[in-house]
Amino acid sequence: MNEFRLFAHGEEFDVDAFLASTTLRPDRVWRRGDRRDALLPASLHPTSGVVFELGDDKTIPFNEQERVALAYIEAHRDGLRELARLPGVDTFILRLVYRAEFERSILGFCIGPSLPLMWRCLDIGCVPDYLIWLERWPDTDGEDAQASGG
Repeated sequence: MNEFRLFAHGEEFDVDAFLASTTLRPDRVWRRGDRRDALLPASLHPTSGVVFELGDDKTIPFNEQERVALAYIEAHRDGLRELARLPGVDTFILRLVYRAEFERSILGFCIGPSLPLMWRCLDIGCVPDYLIWLERWPDTDGEDAQASGG
């Protein structure tokens, strides 16, 4: 699943009114009560919302994601500002994805938006959010096999 995106949603968000009044074209739209998953018929969307896919988080490096996001926000600034101000839009998020391999000895790290990205997000009314995928480097001394009982 791709997570490098801008998305907005809310329980009272009127998606159809938004679509009729904007030049923005979301990549995905859902309405409150729509089925979330064809395999889970009882799973219904509690909100209405829109998604703007910005690129493939598996192939676009993290630093490039920020450049792509800045360019998208600058190109669609007015429409995105209007989206943030619509009645019913409770959540408006720019999600970037950081993928990293790490050594067993690393306990944590810090990540945040650059100053230009933070200013653009504040300007349009969205929150920058980071999904972090961590993959541990393969253990070369056999500790992983011992820990898992192997």
